Amino acid sequence: MIREKTLKDTLKAAKGNCTENYHPKFFDLFSEEHSNQLIALIEEQAPIITDDIESQLAELVKARNPKRKFGADELDGAVTTHLDGVDINRYGTWVYYSWSNRLVHLLPEEEFIEVRTNRNHYKISPDEEKVLAKKKVGLIGLSVGQSVAVTMAMERGFGELRLADFDSLELTNLNRIRTGVHNLGVPKVVCVAREILEIDPFLTITCFTDGLTEENIEAFFHKGGDLDLLIDECDGLDMKIIARWKAREMKIPVVMEASDRGMVDVERFDLEPGRPLLHGMVEDLSPEKLKTLETNEDKIPYMLAIVGADTISTRAKASMIEIGETISTWPQLASAVTLGGGITADVVRRIFLNQYHDSGRYYMDVEEIIGNKKGIDKAESEISLAKPDEDFGPEIEHEGAHAMDTTVAETIVKSACHAPSGGNLQPWKWSNKGALFQLKFDRNLISSFLDHQEIASMIALGASLENASLESINQGFDPSISFFPDSTKKDVIAHLSLKENGASTEVDQWLGKNILDRETNRNLEQSTPLSAQEIDKLKESSIKNGSNLLIIEPGDEFEKLAKLIAFTERFRIMHPTGHRNFIEEMRWTQEEVETTRDGIDIATVDLTIGELTGFKLAKNREVVDKLVEWKGGSAFEKLSKKSTSSAAALGIITRPGRSRLHYLQAGMDMERVWIAANAMNIGFQPQSPLSLLLPRLKDGSDLSPEQLKEFTQIGEELNKIMSTLTNEEPIFIFRLFHKKRNVVKSLRRELGLHYKSNK
Repeated sequence: MIREKTLKDTLKAAKGNCTENYHPKFFDLFSEEHSNQLIALIEEQAPIITDDIESQLAELVKARNPKRKFGADELDGAVTTHLDGVDINRYGTWVYYSWSNRLVHLLPEEEFIEVRTNRNHYKISPDEEKVLAKKKVGLIGLSVGQSVAVTMAMERGFGELRLADFDSLELTNLNRIRTGVHNLGVPKVVCVAREILEIDPFLTITCFTDGLTEENIEAFFHKGGDLDLLIDECDGLDMKIIARWKAREMKIPVVMEASDRGMVDVERFDLEPGRPLLHGMVEDLSPEKLKTLETNEDKIPYMLAIVGADTISTRAKASMIEIGETISTWPQLASAVTLGGGITADVVRRIFLNQYHDSGRYYMDVEEIIGNKKGIDKAESEISLAKPDEDFGPEIEHEGAHAMDTTVAETIVKSACHAPSGGNLQPWKWSNKGALFQLKFDRNLISSFLDHQEIASMIALGASLENASLESINQGFDPSISFFPDSTKKDVIAHLSLKENGASTEVDQWLGKNILDRETNRNLEQSTPLSAQEIDKLKESSIKNGSNLLIIEPGDEFEKLAKLIAFTERFRIMHPTGHRNFIEEMRWTQEEVETTRDGIDIATVDLTIGELTGFKLAKNREVVDKLVEWKGGSAFEKLSKKSTSSAAALGIITRPGRSRLHYLQAGMDMERVWIAANAMNIGFQPQSPLSLLLPRLKDGSDLSPEQLKEFTQIGEELNKIMSTLTNEEPIFIFRLFHKKRNVVKSLRRELGLHYKSNK
C-alpha cells in the first residue's frame, strides 16, 4: 500500500511538467557568462550530449573543396587549419533543447547552413537559397501541415514559418503526424516547431497555439513582417475563407493540399489580385455571410465545393458516409500526407523562385499513375431512363355501351394517372372505346429489384384502377371491373365498364372528390396520435376490395417493425440491382424532374444537407461496394428511423394470399386508404421495400448466399410480428402522421404517353 501510494503521488506530482517551450537555448563559449551557464546546466540537468563537431568540420572542408580527394591525415590537417588555433570545444555553437534535455555542439550558423544545404545544389542554387531564406510563410492546420512544414524546413525553403493550430496531439493523430508518444498532449504547433528546430535551430518559427482567430489574424499576417505566402491545411470553413480574403487583400499566394488523390490547389492572388476565392467554387463567400452559417450542416455545401465531392477518391466518398457511424472523423493516411508535404513544398519553392505562375487545382493520384496495367472494370451503375411503351394493347370491343364524351374520358384517365407507383414510374397504359376502358401493364416501366414477380407493378396498377373507378363515380357512372379479361393477354390487367346513373356509397363519393389531393408526404414531422375516429375512417376505406388494414401505434411491435424497415432500406441501396434502380429512379435536379416527369424528386425527400450529401455520394456504385466490403452503410438506415420515429402509426395493407389479383386489389384498397388519409390531413408515406422484397426468399432471386441468410432472418422476424396481429400476408407498409407542412408533388408524364382513345 505504501509503495502504491508513493507511485500515485509521484506520478501526480510529475504531471503537468510538459512545457510548451519550443525555443532552444544557444551558448557561445567565447562568452564567459555563457560558459558558466553551460557548466551549471550540465551539472544540474545532466543532459544527453552530442558532440560531433569534428565530423561537421570535416564535411565543411570537403564541401568547400569538391575537386580534392582527402586522405584521413590530410582531412584532419585541413580541419586544424580551418580552426586556426581556436579550441574546438569553444568553436561554433552549443544548442540546448530543454524539452528533450539534449545538448548538441554545432557549427556556427552560416557554416551550419552551408553544410546542411550542400546537397541541395543545384536543384536549389546558392543564389536561390538566399531568396528562400528571406521568405515568410504562414501555415494553418498541422494534421496535414506538419509534413509540409517539416519538408520545407529540411529544404530550408523559408526564413520564417508561422504555425497556427489550436489542437494538442492525440493518439489518433499518430497515424499521420510524425512524432513520438512522449508528445501526447503537447500542442501540435509546439510539436512541429520542436521537430523543425531539432533539424535546424537557426530557422525562425513562431507558434500560434490558439490557431488562427479573428483576434490574432493581423499578428499572424503582419507581425515581424508581412507574410509572402499562405499554406492552408486547416479543417474549419470559417478560417479557410477569412484567411483567403486576407491573403487576397495582401496579394499573396495561397496553396492548399488535401491528402486525397494528391490534390494541390493554388491561388495566385499575387498575380491575379481580383481572382475569386477558391476559383469561384464558393461564390466569393464573404466573412459577413459566414456569420450566418450557424451549424456544420449549413457549411457542408461549401466544404464539399472546396474538397470537390465529385473528384475525391472512392474511399474518401465512402468514408464520408461512414463518419458518425463507424468512424468519428475524416480519414487521412501518412502516405498521402507525406506525399502532399513533398508536393506542396515543391510548389511553394517554385512560386518563390518565380518558376511557376499559374493558379489551379492539380492531382497527383498515385493509384492512377501507378496502377494495374490491365484496367479493372468499374462497377458504376449503367443508368437508363425508363421510356413508355408505344403498345396500348389489343383493340377494345365496344360491347354495345354508350358513347363517351371525350373530355369526361380524359378526366377519368387523368385521375387514373395520378395514382402512386414505385419510383413514380407510372407503369400503365389506358385506352378506351366508348364507355369501356382498358388498363394494360407497361413492362418498360418497372423497378426490377422491388418489382419481383411484378408485385410493385400490380399494386400501382391497382391504385390507378381504383382512381379511374372513383373518378367515374364522380362523373355519375356505375363502374364495373373485369380483372385479367383475356388469359392470352397477360399484360391486359383489367377492363373498366361504365354504366350511367349508378348508385354509390358515401365513402366512394368522399374519396372520389379527393383523388387529386392525394400526395406522398416524406416530411419528417413529429406527430400526435391518430384519433379513434381517424383510424375507423381509414379502416372503413380499406375493405372494399377484400383487404384489411392494420394500424400499429408506437410500442414494442412498432419498434421491431421500424428496425426491419430501416434494415431493408439500407439493404436495397447496397444491393447491386437495388442500387441501380435507386439511381435510375431518383431525380437530383429540377431540370431532371421537369425533363423526365417521372422518378422521385430529391426535393420531395425531407433530407438534411448531410443526408443529401450521403445520398449523392452513394450514386457511385464503387462507393457502395466499399461500404459493403466494410460492412458499413448504417447511415442509410437513419432517414428511415427518423421517419418512423416521428410517425403517429405504421399501417399495413394485408391480404389472405399473394396472387396477382391479391396484389392488384391490395393496390386498389391502398389507394383508398391513402386518399382518405390525405383528405383528413394525415400524411402518408410508403415504407414498402420490406414487404416487397420478402417474396424473393421463396426463390432466392438476385440474392447471394450471405444476403439470403441475412434476409431470411428479417423474414422470420417479420413473421413473428405479423403472427401476433393477423394470419394474412403483409402486402404494403406505410407510415401515417398529422400533416403540418405542404409537400412538393411528383410530376406526371404527358397524358398522351399513357392514354389512347379509340372512340
